[in-house]
Parts: sequence; structure tokens; C-alpha cells
Amino acid sequence: MANTKRNIPKGARPSLFASSVLPLLIGFVVLLGIVVMTYLLAERSRTYFDKSMATRDQRTATVQLRNALLAAESSQRGFIYSGNEVYLAPFDTARSQSLRWLDALERTVGEEEDARPLVDRLRSLSTMLLSDMETMIELKRDRKDDEVVAMFRTNRGKALMDEANVFFSGLILAADDQLTAGIVEQRSNATWLRVVTVLGGLIIVVVVGYSTASVMRQTRDLAAAHAELAALNTGLEAKVAARTADLAQANEEIQRFAYIVTHDLRAPLVNIMGFTNELETNAKTLFSVIEHAAKTGALAEEMISNARFTAEQELPEAIHFIRSSTRKMDDLIKAILLLAREGRRLLRPETTDLKQAIAAAAASVQHQIQSGGGVINLDIDVTPVTIDKVALDQIVGNLLDNAVKYRSTSRPLVITIRARGAEANRFTLEIRDNGRGIAARDLDRIFDPFRRAGLQDQPGEGIGLAMVKALVIRLGGTIAVESVLDSGTIFTIALPKAPAS
Repeated sequence: MANTKRNIPKGARPSLFASSVLPLLIGFVVLLGIVVMTYLLAERSRTYFDKSMATRDQRTATVQLRNALLAAESSQRGFIYSGNEVYLAPFDTARSQSLRWLDALERTVGEEEDARPLVDRLRSLSTMLLSDMETMIELKRDRKDDEVVAMFRTNRGKALMDEANVFFSGLILAADDQLTAGIVEQRSNATWLRVVTVLGGLIIVVVVGYSTASVMRQTRDLAAAHAELAALNTGLEAKVAARTADLAQANEEIQRFAYIVTHDLRAPLVNIMGFTNELETNAKTLFSVIEHAAKTGALAEEMISNARFTAEQELPEAIHFIRSSTRKMDDLIKAILLLAREGRRLLRPETTDLKQAIAAAAASVQHQIQSGGGVINLDIDVTPVTIDKVALDQIVGNLLDNAVKYRSTSRPLVITIRARGAEANRFTLEIRDNGRGIAARDLDRIFDPFRRAGLQDQPGEGIGLAMVKALVIRLGGTIAVESVLDSGTIFTIALPKAPAS
């Protein structure tokens, strides 16, 4: 199976993007397109629906207004022809309905530029029609039939009603046309929705089918790769052991080289420091000569002034700079030697009572903590462990020294050391303080040698945490840090209860 897999040309296999990601991306785009189109078509349908409802209301108001005017006219004519008040019973109701439907028609038309003048004219015509009807009714009641006949003969009422009917017909036809157009648009929307849904569904089915085939093909490839990996892992432990031995030897050579180099560097450094002392002594002698020359007048005043300036200021300043630089270099060399020695030291695991060991380390800083009103709390609940006690003392001691050194000036120092058993025959050691804390940007570099974070107002070379991490790794453990600036820091160390070998 493995040989078959190797013989397949690289270009013949579709990439992960082409076989899995791309189909899913296409399906997502298609699905998104269906959702967007459905939303747009739904919004379009809602718009036409709202418009159709408004048109229907406008048509209803127009028809009802026409009916009310006809009812009022019929009631008025019946009274005039018969003189019987019974015929006037529907008149007041028809007149009120006419005015109400006129208001409704104006509301449905709104600010439409085409229909607004028609409605205004309809209001004028309706007002004149109703006014003429009321006038003729009053004349009939006063038995002035001649004046009633005269008004009939002017045909004013017929002309007004005919004109109103023209407007009624125009508004009704326009409303019918708009309703018909809305129905056509709704059918078009429904057709588009069906087309988009069917096409999108087909594309998604194709994409799902292709993706399923790709997943099955990749599953077979993974099974073949797993079998090949199992074959390759045969003898891997021996190769790892051999390479581990090579790495250990290379590491030992590097540590030996660092030790030799730093040891040899100290010799010229000591010489520089010795010559610096001689320069300082010679500078004093030179100053005495200058003072003697000034008293005897052996040299010009300007030369004496320049020489005195050199002897009093420039030479001491240069000597101070050389001395401080050599002192700093000496501290760095000592730190490197300390790391090199610690790396070469043979670990000697021994059964250790963790509570007693940590209590002894805490006792070494107890006086410094109590002098500032602080306190150190121990919460150790771990059975005896097998560990290199010197390394454990150095780990805990360095972390406690850091906590004391970088305490907050605004509150008493509180340190809590907590230890608990963990899974896989390990235990965790947590050292928590309420000191200055560490900025988030510095958390990744505090374990690097010679790297210091925050305000540099305490002596040190930045080697303590680097040594702590190196010792924890040598013991087969891990170390992590959590910190909040101006709140405190938590170091969490996970170590085996007994060495692996």
C-alpha cells in the first residue's frame, strides 16, 4: 500500500484546498446568494404588497365616495319629485359618508403628484353638488317650486356629476391598472424565487456530492499514510535514542566550551582591572608634577591649566568608566560560568520531604519579608518526592528572591507557596506574590538570559529566571507565568515526583 502511494504522481492528487475547502466555499457562496436573493425578493414582494394595499384602499374610497354622492342625489330627487320627507332619510347619512370618504381618499393618495389634483377637484365638485342639493331641498321645503325647476333647467347638477364621474372612472381605472401590475410583479418574483431555489439546490447537491467523494478519497489516503507511518516508526525509538545521545554530547561540548571561554576571558579582564589601578596611581603622580610645575613656573600657565583639567577630570572619568565596564563584564562572565557549571553538574535525586525543603527556602527570606510587614504562607500537600534537592532549593530560592526584590512599595508583601499532586505521577508547585507584576509584553522574554523587565532599580544580571527555567527542564518539568502589572505574579511549576531514569 505504501509503495502504491509513493508511485502516485504529486500533480495527480487534488490539493486539500481544491478537494475540500473550495467546494465548501462554493456551497457557502451559493447558499449566501440564495439567502440574499430570497431576502431581496421578499422585500420586493412586501413593497408591492404595501403598494397594492394602498391602491386597493384608494379604489375603495373612490367607489364609496361615488356611491355616497349617488345615494345623496337619489334621496334629494325623490324628495323634490314627491315632496315627501321620507325620501330625505338617507340624505344626511350619504352626505356624512361623502365627506368621510373624501378624507379617506386624500389620505390614500398622500403626496402623489398625479392623483392629488384629481382629489382636490373631486372635493370641490362634491362640495358644490352637496351644496346645490341642500339648496334645492330648502327651496322645496319653502314651496318655491319655480326656483327649483329653474335650477334643474340650468343642468348644473348634471354637469357637476358628469365631471365627477370622469374623475371617478379615471381613479378607478388607474387603481385597477396598478393592481394588475402588482399581480404581474408578484408572479415574476415567485418565478425568480423558484428559479434561484432550484438552481441553488442543484449546485449545493453537486457540491455536497463532490465533497463527500473527496472526503472518502482523503480517508483512504489517510489510512494508507497511517499504514506507511506505522512502517516508518519501526526502529524509530532506536534512532531517537541515538540522536538524543548525540545531542547530549553536543550540549556537553557547548557547556564545556562556554566554561573554558568565560574562564579564559577573566584573565585579560583581571589585567585590565590591575592596569586601571596603576593608571589611577599614575594620575595622582601626574597631578603632583603639575602642581609642582605650577609653583615653580616651569611651564606656561595655559599648559598647566590644560594638564590640570586632564588630571583632575578627564583621567578620573575615563578610569571610572573603564572600572565600571570591567566590573559589569566580570559580573556577566561570572553569570555565564554559573550557568555552565550548573549545566555540567550531575543531578543526584534523593527522597525529599517537599514541605520541609520549601519551608527551609522560605526561612532564608523570612526576615526580609517580615521587616516590611509582609507574610509568607505555605500550603504544601504532597507526599515525599525523589528530586535533586540542590536544584529544588535553587528554583524556589530564586523565585522567592525575585518576589522580595520586586515587591510593591504601596502594600505589604504576601507570598503564598502551594503544592499539590497531579496526574501522571507529577506534582505542581505554585508561587504567588502581590508585588509589582510584569507587563504583558515582557512575559515572553523574562526567562531569556540577561533580559530584565520593568523598572531596573534593583541589582542583578537577569540570570535568575533563566537558571530557574534551565533547572526545571533538566528535572523534566515545565514552568509557566501569569502576571498583572501592579497586581502580582504567579509562577506555576510542574515536576515529576520521581525521575524518569
